[in-house]
Amino acid sequence: MHEKIYDEFVGRLKDGMAGLRIGDPLEEETEIGPLATAQIVEDLDGQVRRTVEAGAREFRSPAPLPSRGFYFAPTVLEEIPEGSPGACEEFFGPVALVFRVASVDEAVRVANDTPFGLGASAWTNDAGERERFAGEIESGSVFINAMVASDPRLPFGGIKRSGYGRELSAFGIREFVNVKTVFVKDDEGARRTETE
Repeated sequence: MHEKIYDEFVGRLKDGMAGLRIGDPLEEETEIGPLATAQIVEDLDGQVRRTVEAGAREFRSPAPLPSRGFYFAPTVLEEIPEGSPGACEEFFGPVALVFRVASVDEAVRVANDTPFGLGASAWTNDAGERERFAGEIESGSVFINAMVASDPRLPFGGIKRSGYGRELSAFGIREFVNVKTVFVKDDEGARRTETE
């Protein structure tokens, strides 16, 4: 987050996280549901704990968690040290990792300073910055002024240690087929290749 708006943004982010409705995903008013397994909750909690132990500041939503299910309180981590889990690992849960940057160059460097690259989200009203973020952030997808989301019309998948290949859209369906190559040499010596 650019340092000029960092404090205001983080204040609003914490207020928003604190106000989220946590509960049964089948209930329409629920905004944050459970994670898939107890192990995922344990892993996420460990990542947050180790990042805080390394020097990050933590804010956890005070909203009560349901007594049954694999819930994790919406969390904001700030002042995340380099080399800590928050700086270089993927977090799969309701944890916002916020970094203060002074320029687009620094924002791109921070975004790329990880061995992972599943999805990225960048927010700006500047056309030049949009182009830079879209072209320079190393990620399987880059959403500008929108949250990363899986959409069946768009290919989805990561780069680096976030995976190989794509699912969804026409690109994704090709991951589930085998292309057959047929090579024919006829009596006249002509060669022909076909694929199906």
